[in-house]
Amino acid sequence: MSDFKKEQIEEYVRKWTDEKIGKDFTFREHQLETIVDIILNILLHKHHNYIVEAPTGSGKSLINIISAGVLADYFDLTSYILVSDLFLWEQYENFLKKYKHTGIASLKGQTGNYTCLLNHEDMKNADCRMSGLSWASMFNKSTIEQYGYDCAYKCPYIKARKKAIKSKVCVMTYQLFLFVMNNSTFNTDMYGNEIFKHHDVLFCDECHNIPGIVQQQYAPTITEKDFDRLECLYNGTTEGELKLFHLTDIEGFEDKLKDKGINDVAELRKRLNSFWKVWINNESRKDEDYPMMQEYLTILEGFAEHVKEYKFNISTKKLNKEALTKDEIEMYKICSWHENYMCHWHDFLDAINNTGLEYLIKEINISNEDQHISCSFKCTKEDYLVYKYLLCNGKYKVFLSATVGGKNAYDENMGFRFDINEDKSDELNESSMSVIPSTFNFEESPVWFLNKFKMNFKEKDISFNHLKTIIYSICTTKFNNQKGMIQTGSYAFARQLYESAPIEIKKRMLIYNGSREKNTMIQIHQMSKNTILVGPTLNEGIDLPGEDCRFIIILKVPFPSLGNKIVKEKIKLFPLWYNSTTSNEIIQGIGRGVRYNGDWCVTYILDACFWSLYLSTKEQYPQELQDRIKII
Repeated sequence: MSDFKKEQIEEYVRKWTDEKIGKDFTFREHQLETIVDIILNILLHKHHNYIVEAPTGSGKSLINIISAGVLADYFDLTSYILVSDLFLWEQYENFLKKYKHTGIASLKGQTGNYTCLLNHEDMKNADCRMSGLSWASMFNKSTIEQYGYDCAYKCPYIKARKKAIKSKVCVMTYQLFLFVMNNSTFNTDMYGNEIFKHHDVLFCDECHNIPGIVQQQYAPTITEKDFDRLECLYNGTTEGELKLFHLTDIEGFEDKLKDKGINDVAELRKRLNSFWKVWINNESRKDEDYPMMQEYLTILEGFAEHVKEYKFNISTKKLNKEALTKDEIEMYKICSWHENYMCHWHDFLDAINNTGLEYLIKEINISNEDQHISCSFKCTKEDYLVYKYLLCNGKYKVFLSATVGGKNAYDENMGFRFDINEDKSDELNESSMSVIPSTFNFEESPVWFLNKFKMNFKEKDISFNHLKTIIYSICTTKFNNQKGMIQTGSYAFARQLYESAPIEIKKRMLIYNGSREKNTMIQIHQMSKNTILVGPTLNEGIDLPGEDCRFIIILKVPFPSLGNKIVKEKIKLFPLWYNSTTSNEIIQGIGRGVRYNGDWCVTYILDACFWSLYLSTKEQYPQELQDRIKII
């Protein structure tokens, strides 16, 4: 393999695209060279972590698909292509449906994204699962016919799962990948064999999101509704005493576990409520929260045998063709919930045990939509989490994003220092980074920066009164009949901007409160003539080409809140992260408006705090973006 040259790899790439996509396929500028470089890096064993910063319009999805396809078909190397959300997954899926001969599989999230054809429940509660049959048995023709599950032949999930397991390349979300690859309970068959096997290469799309996704995956969230489910489990699956361990002493809990039984559901609820009282107290200490979390996991484990026995009894009834009652079906669903929930807590406590209690952070959340209270526990040691749960699952990793950020900051946050090069076991495997220049024409898309009013904590109230007048003027005098967006940085500023607006501007404004409402407003915006999207979190994952976005106003630089515990801890751990991630948010936000060559959008950055941020992270801003910035 070490003898391969660029010309040879390029020949393979062209041959693959001719056969799988069509002879009329045309590579975008820089796309072919990037694919060849990625493949050569892997074949020549250069870097285990290869980063590509690729702007909008460079065709990141195709770079991943073609690279993985060539490696699979000509070099027998297997790959997973990982994406950050189902919206991006669907883009891949649509391409793979159009070009069916790529041999690339795709699996949509966890089983909750598929519905059973028989009982119309999500697939973890499918009729065949209630019968106790494994997914593998549903691949077997004799089993299908023996138990009367002919529906398996056309079941979307079973077909997709079977193809995903057998294919050399599979597209899935990070969340699904993290779940199946790091959970032996769900990734081994009855003989202990691995179902979803480790592949040679991980292609990581929208890679700037990885640390946040991994942290969220291993961050259990608890609500009082979870206690209600455990009560149902106790009443519906246990007989007599539930054998558990009780921590009698917070100090030195490791040596002071004593056998204790919970004798009735009232005692169980009393214990759970005692946890909740501590957990929703912002003043509680880590050495109070952590022992209770351990005991909570022990309570969950105490249900495991009861859950297993209950599901076995349900499967016996199903195989004997006995009808299930509505209550039995609901209890089965709670049992399925318990299994996933318990694994989630196992994973998190394992992460804390491996990193240290000092990295444990608690967040108490109140929903904007329904004022629902929840408590989340997180591990701030993201670099270790990324290494342990993601990087370890592939020898070669290819990371692609339009906004990787500063390389040093990215390396620091991604845990590359933990990723030992297997070929040079005594050296750390450093990453390599390449940047694809943009080919768009931005002459009509300036970025105007107003270096006058700061939206920091001390000055924001005074500055906002000046800036809202400027915003209303931009909306009326420059873009009265055109659509755009105002990235406010917070719901509070969005509401104030809306309430103070002149009636003609207010009619155009679409504000929202939460992600569901935001998605609805985006759909309304796309169907309207001159509306303006107004709110936070409008900087990523939104595609507004052409007339859908002719102007963008950034009211406030989206610095992460210093009042957030996670943010404070991450600044200590990763000093470069704070400014780097903020600049990434700015770059992503500007990118919502120019989606193809020939598209245009005028951007206004009104927060004077931008300038110092820009100067400290200037290397993150592509040259074309630096050239577009005009100071007012």
